[in-house]
Amino acid sequence: MYKTFKTFFSTNVIKISLGVVFVVFILSLHHRYMQQDEPWFGEQAYWLVKEGNVKLKSMPGIFDWEQNMLIYHKLFVWTGAMLIFLFGWSVYIFKAFILVLFTLGAYLLYRFVKTNYREHEGLKWLVLLLLLTTPELIHRSFMFRPEVMIMTLGFLSFHFVNRSVREGDFLKAMIAGLFAGMAFLTHLNAVVFPVTGFLFLAYFRRWKALSLFSLVAGSTCLIYSVGLWDPGALETYRYQMQNWPTHQSTFGEKIQGGIFGIIANNLLKVLNEHQRYFWDLDVSGISALFLVALISRFKYLWAQHRHLMVYTLLLMLSIALLTSSHGPRYLVYLMPYMIVLSALVINSVKEDTHAIIKALLIFCFTAEIVFAGLAFTKVFSSKRDHARVHAELLAEVDQNSRILGPWEMIYNEIDHHAIFSYKTYEYIEDQEKRKLSQLELLEMASATFDIDYIIVDEKRKISKDFPWFKNWDIEENPYYGKLKAFDGYLILKRKD
Repeated sequence: MYKTFKTFFSTNVIKISLGVVFVVFILSLHHRYMQQDEPWFGEQAYWLVKEGNVKLKSMPGIFDWEQNMLIYHKLFVWTGAMLIFLFGWSVYIFKAFILVLFTLGAYLLYRFVKTNYREHEGLKWLVLLLLLTTPELIHRSFMFRPEVMIMTLGFLSFHFVNRSVREGDFLKAMIAGLFAGMAFLTHLNAVVFPVTGFLFLAYFRRWKALSLFSLVAGSTCLIYSVGLWDPGALETYRYQMQNWPTHQSTFGEKIQGGIFGIIANNLLKVLNEHQRYFWDLDVSGISALFLVALISRFKYLWAQHRHLMVYTLLLMLSIALLTSSHGPRYLVYLMPYMIVLSALVINSVKEDTHAIIKALLIFCFTAEIVFAGLAFTKVFSSKRDHARVHAELLAEVDQNSRILGPWEMIYNEIDHHAIFSYKTYEYIEDQEKRKLSQLELLEMASATFDIDYIIVDEKRKISKDFPWFKNWDIEENPYYGKLKAFDGYLILKRKD
């Protein structure tokens, strides 16, 4: 086992593996699939640029989102608007921005390991390999969602707060507070970084640094209140948080019941925290490797890498208590620290005789590689030229018509048609606690929302949760008839 382990994790093997994975990763970027939330964030940024405030015109009937959105991830949407203003409207501009942030995060992690663990030969390459073979990061590194942005801002906050503790530098504590506050502005669940930074400084009794960190982080977080001081805005904000479509159990329970209800709810959440780490194959491999490493070598990590351990454990606790669900997307915030600690343990047992630990680490690492292969397979199998497909599809309908269809069609057709999302009808079902029939949906689309065309894709054809157009069977109705079916889409046109 000694020779096998040493060969398995030798620097040359790690470098070759990293090179292969890097090439596959680069090839996987072309015509990547579009995740369902990329239109959500993109459209918010689009209307901010076009009309001066954040809104979702594609979802009529849900609150007053057609006119104004109070609840949105402010820094993330503002950044998206800046990208549109500078470079134009394209999902690949958004995706490229996230890739740049992921690359920056990878570089910062590389520099952190190279600077702080010079004696561990090859550790920096192992860290990069684990980063590029974590399926959750394979997907989110080229996806216009906030997680990678928060991961990078959070790691910058850790970098500076760690140096502040080690060097007694108060300016670095303030910079750490700035990045922690920016993470919160990017997504409310990233409040875990201001909280973790505060507790980290308190643990090491850096009271002046803690005060400065809190002042800067708190001031930055207050920027989120922009737009909430108008008359009635706070009450509207509270109502929408409690009645957020499809998320009542996520938001409503956390607001109702007062402060003690919130605390009790969050403490109960911790009992199911294991679900986050083993939610699916995208996180199970790295989670298993991390937990085996953490448990088997806890004393070593605590003795030799105290600062990193304290921050990681505090961040784990903050994520468990403060995030709105057990979704694995919030585990992305923790992944840089999981990866570094796992790599440190792998490196530390190379010269030891812990056969069982070595076998477990090899097994978990192998699982991570297999799961990465499955993730890349999914990415390659779902490639498509979105802009071309959408342009060809909408060439079949009248210009400037009102279209109900797959939300991703807003890329790049939002300037040419009024495109409406099926999410409206999903949210109506959720709010009214009932299922809509196909006839009800067609009547609503025609009479309430004045839809000219309905475009049904393969997803809607086979959907079990929303089987309005199962197998593309269209009931006899006075509202819409079949116009054309081609290349995985069915187009319905409103009857005269």
